[in-house]
Amino acid sequence: MNTEDTAWNELGAHAASRLSPGFADRVLLEARASSSPLLVAHFAMCAATAGLCLAAVALYRSGTSAADEARNLAGWSEIAAQTQELDQGL
Repeated sequence: MNTEDTAWNELGAHAASRLSPGFADRVLLEARASSSPLLVAHFAMCAATAGLCLAAVALYRSGTSAADEARNLAGWSEIAAQTQELDQGL
């Protein structure tokens, strides 16, 4: 074993000695007892928030794309009119 593995093993042994007996079982029991309703509610809230954000982005993009297209067409029409005037002047 190299020194890094030895150091990690010593660190793990030291950490294990600091925990009270049955700590892992108590943590797992508490997690199983309280996580189900909270986890489902948390996931539902995240999914609803993500859905609302996507809907807002889609609405924003659809509204601005029509306005951008109209503005760009007006700009190109102006450029085309000026080019046509220049061509007639030459």
